[in-house]
Amino acid sequence: MPAIPRTAERTVVADDFLAAGFAARATVAAGRLLLDLRMQHEEGLGPGGAKLAQLGRTWSGLLLRNRIRARYPRDGVLTGPAARPPDALRRRRVWLVEPLDSAEEYHADGNPHWSVRLALWERERGVVAAAVAVPALCEVVCTADRDAGWRHPSPVPRQRPRVVVDTRDPAPFARTVVRQTGAELVPMGSPGAKTLAVVQGDADAYIHTTGDWDWGDEGLFRVADAAGLQVTRLAGAQEGRPGPRGGSSGAAPLALICRPRLTRTFLAAFAGHGIRPAGALPGPRARPAPPSTE
Repeated sequence: MPAIPRTAERTVVADDFLAAGFAARATVAAGRLLLDLRMQHEEGLGPGGAKLAQLGRTWSGLLLRNRIRARYPRDGVLTGPAARPPDALRRRRVWLVEPLDSAEEYHADGNPHWSVRLALWERERGVVAAAVAVPALCEVVCTADRDAGWRHPSPVPRQRPRVVVDTRDPAPFARTVVRQTGAELVPMGSPGAKTLAVVQGDADAYIHTTGDWDWGDEGLFRVADAAGLQVTRLAGAQEGRPGPRGGSSGAAPLALICRPRLTRTFLAAFAGHGIRPAGALPGPRARPAPPSTE
């Protein structure tokens, strides 16, 4: 493959940086809308429960899709969890939209652990930009943080590391791994909120086991990697767990998002259950060079 000129490389970096900034602003705007709907319910002016979550997801998704189509009219859009991969749209770029991550937490009174997620997938490169917002905590992070030179402050090491896991469907070995490492188990519903808990220092590791939408999860991993966390895919999980496309798969979608200083400790504990690293998160691939006109 011919070498990509430096000017082309700078263009790719700039495109990814601008897309990440757009994703951050869009998720914040959707989050404000969701907070307004929630406030209307609290004031007795709107529905609650599952109807509130359905209304929030619909309006948040509409806002995000309209913003994408206004700014990037040639790009495709997939709203998760989608049953088809982004390359099925036959577009060079596809936006992966998660308008309301964890409806149960959203319509639960006083629960802040829900999020809005947006990622950009590019053909032959994978996910190149992403953002995650937790509106109720006024937090947003995106993959542009690393390119801008921003570093999230490292928390003071705790005597007992905190590990966030899924509230409704944690891996059966999660409690054992946490006990072996002397850590504290913190159940939390939204994958986006769990990722930001580690990024912002409220937790030290996240055992990711949901995997309902594997392309949407890729955006989470990019955000965590940009924040300086170590993302490790794991293989050898429990048999018979539903796969990301439905049905049963031999291995559950599993990943560890962790502070680098603790990664070796947790991987050693996983190894005791026959679960070993399947590989670190690869960086976005370079954009292919345009064909030569000579």
